[in-house]
Parts: sequence; structure tokens; C-alpha cells
Amino acid sequence: MSGHDAVLAEAKQVLRRRKAAARDLLSPDQRGQISSLVCNHAWNWLQKQGTASLLAYVAFRSELDTRPLIGKAWEERREVFLPRVLPGNGVLALHRVNSWEELTPGTYGIPEPMVSDEGLLEPDLQPMPSAVFVPGLAFDRRGGRLGYGRGYYDRLRAAWESVISYKENPPVWIGLAYGMQLVEEVPMDIHDAFMDILITEDGVVHCRKENEG
Repeated sequence: MSGHDAVLAEAKQVLRRRKAAARDLLSPDQRGQISSLVCNHAWNWLQKQGTASLLAYVAFRSELDTRPLIGKAWEERREVFLPRVLPGNGVLALHRVNSWEELTPGTYGIPEPMVSDEGLLEPDLQPMPSAVFVPGLAFDRRGGRLGYGRGYYDRLRAAWESVISYKENPPVWIGLAYGMQLVEEVPMDIHDAFMDILITEDGVVHCRKENEG
């Protein structure tokens, strides 16, 4: 690891610890209220775009709670995909889910689709929803995202980018966050992907336009 890489890695770790600790200080009521607002903004955006399919995540610990968004999508007959971690190879397997009863605690205790590995598709052959909602510890208005350092979403995106259909009609990558998770600039390296949109309780930020500005 070069000196620059070491400095960047340390900056990421420091920011991860700081934002995880700050997020944990939010009370359950605060998390619930903010999550409801964020999910409402996200749902309104989905409706305006006419988005029929989405990849979401189920909140773990103090993450922003996506249950209001997922529940609304089910009510309105949208296709909802949720990820399952394959610990042996660090891959996210995507599965269409239609109810909470189809989930069970998986890797790290995160609720995941309750399925077998039989017939599991390679990442580049998995279903590609129109919108991808991604968790994180910190975001900036450029679309910079600081994840947990395991690279699951980066590998999923890299696998999809090799597919012709991705290049022709790529999904919209969306970060969901509490406003207190925003920072001036997330430390990013050349392999880190930017979000297209960021949604907080204050509304929708179109990160591409921010970058163009």
C-alpha cells in the first residue's frame, strides 16, 4: 500500500467511526421520524419516475429504516429485490421478495431473503432493478459514499457494468441517509463509485447536477 493509499484508508476509518458513533446517538424516535420522511421523499421520486423495480436493503442497527419504502412498494405492486450476502466470496445475491415473512437473519444478523443457493446466478446475470437504494455511513452532495469497507455494492456494480443492458439503461444509484450523515467531502479513491441521487429528510439531491455545477 502506497503512502497515499494508507492516508486515504485511515481517513475513511476515522470518518466511519465518527459517523457510526454519531448515528448511534440518534434515539429510536428520531430514527423513526427521519426514516419516515426520507422514505416518503424516496417514494415520491419513484412515482414520478414510474419506477417498477427496485433493490433496497433492510436496516441493521442504527441504519436508516427502509421498511416504510419497501412496504409501500409492495402495496403498489412494485418489484422489490433484497440482497443476501454470500460470505464465501463477498458477493451480493439478489432475490425478489414479496413479504417480511420471506426474510430470516443472515450474515451479520441482517434480515435476508430465505432461499437456497441452488440455481444462484452470477452477479452479471442477476436481475437489474431500475433503482438501487444503498446504505452508508457518510455521504456528500457530489454523490460520494462511505460504506462499511466490505465492497459488496462496488462488486455488484462492477459486475453489472460489464453487461450491455447496463450501459444502455443503467439503474439509478441512490443513497439514503439521515441529514447528519452528510459531510463536506467523502474521501474517495478511483475505484469508489458515486451515487446519482442522495435522499435525506430535507429532500432529493441530484448529485449529477451538483457535479456539473
